[in-house]
Amino acid sequence: MSVQVTNKDLVLLGHGSYSGGATNTMLPENIDLYILQPIGYTLMTDVASAMINQVLINTLTLHHDNSSGTSTIEAPTAVYRGGNLAPNLTLYDLGSLSDWGKRTIGDKTNVVTVSTATLLSELIKHDEKIQEAVKQLAKGEKLKLYWSACANQVSGNYASLT
Repeated sequence: MSVQVTNKDLVLLGHGSYSGGATNTMLPENIDLYILQPIGYTLMTDVASAMINQVLINTLTLHHDNSSGTSTIEAPTAVYRGGNLAPNLTLYDLGSLSDWGKRTIGDKTNVVTVSTATLLSELIKHDEKIQEAVKQLAKGEKLKLYWSACANQVSGNYASLT
């Protein structure tokens, strides 16, 4: 499988984390969540930039913190379908990456950022871009949300394009 964001999809961009365990949220029927890297891995800016710029992503290189080198995987590692449970990830402000984010986003209108720590469940319920995108869906159509942030508890392992 491969990933290529379109103008109809939304990219959730920022720093991110996942507290782990059974901290999940039920996705609305009309929203699917795509996470490119495995839970527990940091997402590098080259992957985020590729998503925002709608570049086809076939594989990711995983860099392992246990000195075992790298491995290549197909992207995405997980697709959480609407009506099912998904990790209730937390999206944070870009912080020190704010300037990079502004340059990378440019005039794109399908990127969601936050100014305070926000759980995915709250983002889906309250974010204006997500709400507007859901309203624009045709009957039976689904909104694709792409998680463009880390999905880990600690630093170490990371995923990049190379």
